[in-house]
Amino acid sequence: MTRLLLAHVLFSAVTSALMSALVCGVATFRMVGASGAFMHVWSGSWIFAWPAAFIVLASIGPLVRKTVYRGCKCPVAVPVAAQRSTPSQAQN
Repeated sequence: MTRLLLAHVLFSAVTSALMSALVCGVATFRMVGASGAFMHVWSGSWIFAWPAAFIVLASIGPLVRKTVYRGCKCPVAVPVAAQRSTPSQAQN
């Protein structure tokens, strides 16, 4: 696994875990309130939500990122290691 692929997988895992935990927490709190059942209901919801969020983020994340960069007219971020190995710089 290349470093860029590993970075994408780790980013997707961490981001999907945090976002699904937050969204499930808000929805669970709205549904059951601050009761003793909160943790049980929240953890059960999160166990199902995290894999779904990870798959979506890992699969369409790069497409969404490129689309947003194009829409904002921002340059696409290129890791430093990839910049060093570009053919134009290697010829100089």
